[in-house]
Amino acid sequence: MMKVAHTICPSCSVGCGVNLIIKDNEAVGTYPYKRHPLNEGKTCRKGRECFKIVMENRLKEPLLRGNGLKQSSWDAALDAVVSQIKLHPAPEVGIIISGKCTNEEYETLKKFSKNLGVENIGCHTGSVPSVDLGTATLDDVENSEFILIIGDVIKETPLLGRWIILAKENGAEIFAIDKPDETLTGVNSHQYQQVESISSIIDEIDSTVLEKLSSQSTVIISNLENGDNFEKLLTFFNQYDTKIIPVFQDCNSRGAMNILPILSDDDLSDLLEKIKVLYVVGDDPASIMIESMKNLDFIISQGCMVNETTSISDVVLPGSCWAEKTGSLTNTTGETQEISKILEPPGNALDDQNIITKIAEKMGLEL
Repeated sequence: MMKVAHTICPSCSVGCGVNLIIKDNEAVGTYPYKRHPLNEGKTCRKGRECFKIVMENRLKEPLLRGNGLKQSSWDAALDAVVSQIKLHPAPEVGIIISGKCTNEEYETLKKFSKNLGVENIGCHTGSVPSVDLGTATLDDVENSEFILIIGDVIKETPLLGRWIILAKENGAEIFAIDKPDETLTGVNSHQYQQVESISSIIDEIDSTVLEKLSSQSTVIISNLENGDNFEKLLTFFNQYDTKIIPVFQDCNSRGAMNILPILSDDDLSDLLEKIKVLYVVGDDPASIMIESMKNLDFIISQGCMVNETTSISDVVLPGSCWAEKTGSLTNTTGETQEISKILEPPGNALDDQNIITKIAEKMGLEL
């Protein structure tokens, strides 16, 4: 049997609507959802292929390390998690969660860590600044007289780029800044300025650009490799009474920063030095900091996909992907959108909220 179900694309922070094509309880493709106000049925390549996330490299059974990682029962895996957390004082326990989880999962983990007395918790979600954001809307973009773009927004987030093109057609002047010789955004702009580095933008930006910034302009800052740079740029442009859209890396980076501490790479490295037990939800810190993780006594990895962190974990808890959850995601402009469960998790995988709750119950904690 085939059906089509609406959801929000998890591929980036723009938050486009997309339909999943489901056949025999498997995601086999996508179909345009023309009623979503953001993308109106249009999708980028990542959006068209987001159904593959449901099927590829899935974790289906709990795994417990003995002589290598071996399939385990849920009770045995959860007992191992609980015993290790109880064995260590709260300052030696750390929790890391990705920017691809739901707002409800962030809230649940926040309560879990508070009741456990764990302060070493945070979301490692790319270059998210720590400042409060007053974000522009997509209507603001379309109605802007002047748009300053930092980064290759049109290439990296094409459906946000679509609104820039609409603004250009409405008469907006587009000015782009980036490091490469030429970018897709630069090609589609009236002017393009190449800079030495992103960190030098404030010093190098053309003075005539700053003169054009006003309440009728919008600054769009694409995902940067450094959260400090992101924060400096936001603080700098906030003084010009212009509207700002920061473009984040993960689909719910914005939701995460509203609920949990945000961890830069340096913050993550510092956290790993403090702890002995690490509980990872939906993230893959080993892909960037495997050396820093070698001194940990115990690693718990919870998520839907096989990755570098699961391969070095002591316990692996198979979770659910976005199409197997009910909850909400907050996109880059601050709009919270609901998602509903479409599919059952594969094998013996469980909903992530359910897993966290089971751990809490075994520890005698209330959530």
